Amino acid sequence: MKLLIVDACCFTRLGIASHFTDNIFTSVRCSQSIDAALLLLANFQPSHILVNLTNYCRHSENNLLLEAFINATQSSTLHIYLETPYPYSEKPIRITDNAFLFSKTILACVLRSLRKNTTALVDNNHKYSLFSPQELAVMKYWLAETANYHIAKKLQISTHTVYVHKRHIMEKTYTRNRLEFYTLYNVLRYFYPTTLNHSPLNLVAV
Repeated sequence: MKLLIVDACCFTRLGIASHFTDNIFTSVRCSQSIDAALLLLANFQPSHILVNLTNYCRHSENNLLLEAFINATQSSTLHIYLETPYPYSEKPIRITDNAFLFSKTILACVLRSLRKNTTALVDNNHKYSLFSPQELAVMKYWLAETANYHIAKKLQISTHTVYVHKRHIMEKTYTRNRLEFYTLYNVLRYFYPTTLNHSPLNLVAV
């Protein structure tokens, strides 16, 4: 197994690497940026990637480099952390088959878990989606600033059900308000590109 660490901060990269000096991983490589990491991926082929995507959750514009990076990591377990207090969860949130999202505040706990068992978070028995199909449909209209009444009409559900889906979306992402969710969405949208294929509101809470 191999580990790739992607973070602009050299101290964070060194700190993470120092947790794995006892050959848990056969090789550990570090990169200061997504574009530099892309150059490493083809030859290095890491089994695990720890990556700081904080800067990307602050921008609503689609980033082709990040999209290429995520597409190139399908065979790796991707651990994404953000320098935000949310998601307000003590464990990483599984967002797809091979990707997990968490606040940097629990990075030390995640590193300890990886030291104990590098496959603890992985379950390859089935395809995984954080959101249900109807939650994704509600999310699509919600992020397009569609009123609840119109979302209900388009999806042929009640306005109460729209509210329930919105609440479930925020519960699943461990966010407390719309701004926090929109910030996470700027990362999440790269994992649900066919369903959420429009630009979100330019609202960020960091």
